[in-house]
Amino acid sequence: MTVLLIAFSLFNLFAAAGALGHAVRLLSKEEQDAWRSKTLLFLAALLSWTFPLAALVCTGLAWNHYFASAPDTIPIILAPLAWLLLLGIVFVAVDYADDGVIGNARRRDGEA
Repeated sequence: MTVLLIAFSLFNLFAAAGALGHAVRLLSKEEQDAWRSKTLLFLAALLSWTFPLAALVCTGLAWNHYFASAPDTIPIILAPLAWLLLLGIVFVAVDYADDGVIGNARRRDGEA
């Protein structure tokens, strides 16, 4: 149990750092202009700003439950992954509904 908790804690730490870096990058004007859909830009920013908070809170809560010998430690540490999956599915659904093509939310370099 300890090994799983350490592994998922490290995953949450690195994924949160990556999401925070992405969130900061989304603040730049040139990055915002590269998005075709402002709705998808909002969803990407929402995920990027909320995932680090969810990862931090759930990791701390999971360790507290682990030290208290509570049986719900693993579901708590996996909650940020569920949030990532849920917003990923919402992002794909909105992307497809927006223009009928999945993966076309951002312009490629040099594309007008």
